[in-house]
Parts: sequence; C-alpha cells; structure tokens
Amino acid sequence: MSADTVWCLFRVHSSDTVNVKTLFNKAIEQSQIVEKISEFNKNRTKESDDLQFLNRDIINHFIPEAFVDKQQDIQAFDWDNLHDAYHLFFPKAFVDMFDNLFKSNPPAISESMLEAHLDFIITNRVGATEILWGGLGWERGNRLPGYLGNMFILPEDIPHSLTKIEKIFNEVEDKQFFERVRTIGARGNVNEDVAKNIRSLFLSALSKALKRGDGFLALSYPHMGSIPFTEPESV
Repeated sequence: MSADTVWCLFRVHSSDTVNVKTLFNKAIEQSQIVEKISEFNKNRTKESDDLQFLNRDIINHFIPEAFVDKQQDIQAFDWDNLHDAYHLFFPKAFVDMFDNLFKSNPPAISESMLEAHLDFIITNRVGATEILWGGLGWERGNRLPGYLGNMFILPEDIPHSLTKIEKIFNEVEDKQFFERVRTIGARGNVNEDVAKNIRSLFLSALSKALKRGDGFLALSYPHMGSIPFTEPESV
C-alpha cells in the first residue's frame, strides 16, 4: 500500500491573515525547520548510508540518474536525498497546524475549507513539493517562499512573490525539469504530466489569490485519506 500525499493550497482573507501568520510562525518555531534545513544542506551532497545495500548501477539502468554525482551537479536532488529529507517536507508541526486550521474555536480561517480551497495537488508516494524540488534542484527550490512547500504569503507580498517564482521556474527548461524529476521517480508514480501540472496549478492558485486580494497558504499533508475535512453546515 502507498499514501496519496497532497499539497493543500488556500486563499486567506485579509481579516484572517494575523491568525494564520501567528499559527504559521508557531509551526516554524516548533518544527525547527530553519535549523534542520540548514543542517541537511551541509550534508546533502554526501551519499546516504541508508541505501548502500542497493545496487545503484542496476537502478540507474532502469531509471537513468536515479543516483547522480551531486559533487558535480550542485543542483541535483536525487533518490537518496529524497529518502533523507522526507521529514523536512512534512514536518509534524505544519501537519498539526492544518489539522486545527478550520476546527479550532474560533477557526483560524473564518471561511469553510471549501470556500478557502484553491487546489489540492494529489500525488502518489512522492509529494508534489518533493517533485518540484527534484525538478528545480535543491538550491533553486530553496529560493521559493517558505520552507519546502509550506508557505504563507501576505496579500501585499503576493505580486513580488509571483514574479519571483515565475522567474525561478523559467530558469529550468521543461526537458531539464523532467530529467531531474526522473532521479526521484523510483520512489513513486512520477510522470511528466504530474510534474508539469504541479507548476501550472501552483501558479494558477497564487494568481487567484492575487486577483481576490487575499493571502496565500500552502501546506503539505502526508496522506489525503487522513485530512480532517470539516462537516458541511446543516441548513
């Protein structure tokens, strides 16, 4: 069995931005994500001992460059990186934040989940943000707002953020992006259409928030089937 991970993209009404920012900053502190990313980055180009039992030549035959020479390609984010960095893409503090986002009393986001929802990007085993980092490369991915896909952007900051993100995406041609994605494809059902849609859906969600004058919240969730959907209000 495998989990369907989901990248949850929401708009945040201006009246709710203070509440959401407070929760997001709390999750940053509790997860120690800044320190953990910094520590991971120091060791990222080293080979993982956890996967030393695998015959990398055989795997590379079926999945080209599943393990690459990261010393030669500083942007590379491959299979063993993905194995070692899972906890950075799905920190428990951000998962807990999502669990209580619409269920707290009062809720941090005053609208229902359905009303605030911009998109759920669902992928199998390998998360949408992991695919995005795999395609862009580690350093480019880390220039995106937030922390490995968990991000909160205030309404006034969205125009600048959108321009910055589009520029980063344009630095990598589609062919190169998909080739990089293949290096993590062994961990899940990753294909070109999935990779292509992640970028376009992400930009589309940001654009929708911008047009409405809302803030933007993105949270990665490890299993679609465990999302605490709020019950519809009875009429």
